[in-house]
Formats: sequence, C-alpha cells, structure tokens
Amino acid sequence: MEGMRPDEVSGPVLMVLTGEPDETRTAAWCARVRALRAAGHTVIACEVNGVSGCAATVLQALARIALTARRSGCRLVLVDADNRMLLLLELAGLREVLGIAGPECGQ
Repeated sequence: MEGMRPDEVSGPVLMVLTGEPDETRTAAWCARVRALRAAGHTVIACEVNGVSGCAATVLQALARIALTARRSGCRLVLVDADNRMLLLLELAGLREVLGIAGPECGQ
C-alpha cells in the first residue's frame, strides 16, 4: 500500500478484534486503526464476534476505536455483532455512532 493515494484504496478493509479488551489491547487496536488510515483506507470493517468480557469494557473499547477512526479521518463499521452486542450498543446509545454493517459489507 505504500505510495498509494487514499483515493486509490477501495472498499472497506477488515480488522478482526478478538479477546477481552484491556488498556493494552485497546491501545493496540487504536494503533491499528491509525495504521490502516495511514495506508489510505477510509472505511474499516471491524469484525467483533471474537470480543469477550465485561459489557462496559467492551463498549468503552469500541467507543475508543470509533473515536480514533473518526479523528483519523476514516469510518468504522462493525460486522458480525451478535444480538447481545447489538442490544448493548442500542442501550448505550452507540449503535448509530459506531455503525452496523449491512449486507453490502458481508453480513
């Protein structure tokens, strides 16, 4: 991807999240978002079916990742969110902020 202009990168790139979020892991996920943006990606499809742990910690991590994406100039779209996660996002008021993938993104 080095040397490519941002408008030459098409379609979302997939970023797979797994495990239980903690400060170190969340910081690494945010760094990955910045690296993908630096490589020219403007849409990051974030697969979340492998994320586990306390609901509040998961929501905090996803919110931090989304904020990092927005500040970096790209958009984050969640894919493979189960019904439990969708409900948590809805209750926390984050569903629209984070974005949920439709059929065009592989869900």
